[in-house]
Amino acid sequence: MTLQTCSALVAASLLVGACGMDVDHDAQGRKTKVDIRTPFGDVNVRTDVDAAATGLPIYPGSRPAESRRREPESADVNVGNSFFGVKVVAAKFEHDDAPKPIVDYYKLAMRKYGDVLECHGNIDFRGRDSHPVCKERYRSHEIQLVAGTEARHRIVVVKPRGSGSEFSAVYIETRGTS
Repeated sequence: MTLQTCSALVAASLLVGACGMDVDHDAQGRKTKVDIRTPFGDVNVRTDVDAAATGLPIYPGSRPAESRRREPESADVNVGNSFFGVKVVAAKFEHDDAPKPIVDYYKLAMRKYGDVLECHGNIDFRGRDSHPVCKERYRSHEIQLVAGTEARHRIVVVKPRGSGSEFSAVYIETRGTS
């Protein structure tokens, strides 16, 4: 065995020992909190999300969306280290109202974060100031509202579900990626 190989094995074993993971479960045995620590960065996931963490109010009378797989429909995820990171908080809901009043409600609520862009398709960020632009899809029933910049923005996605609607309120923040 060469000195380089021995050094690599020792370094790898030290890194593995420096990693850690904690997992918490709810009363039904579902994971509600996962924390993974490595020398390169951490990953923290929470499924017991406070919807207020998106920075948006919740449309009156909304219910948390029911998962068909009995898995959480909302999450608060942080990935990063002291140099870079991304935070995503997403909460999913359903309501008996059609999409239009929900879209109208969030257009007003999101104004405090800047101009609100309505897209019928995907959203992209372009330009020096990294403001959102629409990448429209033909005949999309999904409406996306976005306000903010690429580094910090909020998105609300509304789509028909049966005779009502389902929608997600999302907050995304990135740091150290430019």
